[in-house]
Amino acid sequence: MNGIMRQGVGIAAIVVISLGLSTGCALFGQKEADEADEVISMNELPPAVKPLAEKEVAGCKIIEVEKEIKHGKVIYTITYDQAGTTMEIEYAEDGTLISKEKEE
Repeated sequence: MNGIMRQGVGIAAIVVISLGLSTGCALFGQKEADEADEVISMNELPPAVKPLAEKEVAGCKIIEVEKEIKHGKVIYTITYDQAGTTMEIEYAEDGTLISKEKEE
């Protein structure tokens, strides 16, 4: 009887771990879905971001403007062509520059 109980406990543990992993994956999948990108226009940038972005990309070809949610915060990403080099700049919703880098 002791062997059967141990086997039952082992099976129960496997089931619990499997359910935990599948729930964790489902939650992870949900987090990824929350961090979706939305393509917008330069005109849709918030007032704190728009003038800074327009100054930065003046004379460049705009490739894409995105509104993203990363780690629960709204981020605006502008991808543009600067003299044959694809660049990307990111701003927080309040106009704070997050990053500016060459796209690879």
